[in-house]
Amino acid sequence: MSTLYPNTSPALGASTQHQGPALPAPWTLRGNGVIVVIKPRHGDLRHDQAIPDDIRSTLKSPLSVLMFVNYTESNAGPYQELLFIPGTCDFSGKRLATISNIYVSTQSSVDHGRSNWGIPKQRCEFTQTQPEQGHVRTIASIDGVPFFDLQTSSLGPRLPINTAWVPSFLKTLGQRMNGRQFVYSPQARGRSRLARIHKLQSMDNHFPHLSSADVVTALEITDFEMVFPVPDIRDVVI
Repeated sequence: MSTLYPNTSPALGASTQHQGPALPAPWTLRGNGVIVVIKPRHGDLRHDQAIPDDIRSTLKSPLSVLMFVNYTESNAGPYQELLFIPGTCDFSGKRLATISNIYVSTQSSVDHGRSNWGIPKQRCEFTQTQPEQGHVRTIASIDGVPFFDLQTSSLGPRLPINTAWVPSFLKTLGQRMNGRQFVYSPQARGRSRLARIHKLQSMDNHFPHLSSADVVTALEITDFEMVFPVPDIRDVVI
């Protein structure tokens, strides 16, 4: 078994206060990753304690999206990311997709994801290995204790993919943080091919439990470039 991306993050018990310069939006990011579209069992996510209450209260989740991304370039430097979009929620009368759970490998990504777009990033460690030919296993851990395990392989030809082909309402996300609402529409392009999911398991309450969900489709994305724009930010009116 070979190690592809060993854990190189500082220990989470160390100081996590970011001291670097501000890195405002927009950001341009490049890298590769896996997108998994899943169909949750009816009512599962509305009762999953790993998803914040304010999201579950208005959540509709006919389909959800799981992503693991290895950013080789970004405004904050290289980092890895695991995120979950459970479905859509109410944002001032509009239904928008929202990120409920997201873990990244660097503190700079945590700090700027929160301040720039209200994305609820948390810190974790990632290790990627190749347990057998053509398979990639990604394990996310906190203080050395694994909480998520994803094993994938890919097949078929690579084809171009571009979010410019997707209607804006399908790629616009909303977040709430610290009394503010953030709305933004990332743009991305790259190449994709089919992926197979061999394992998808949450081990505790740090991440939603998805093992009972049905995988609708999965894609390996390579050579992509993504732009996270300046968001529309407004105070939340209660």
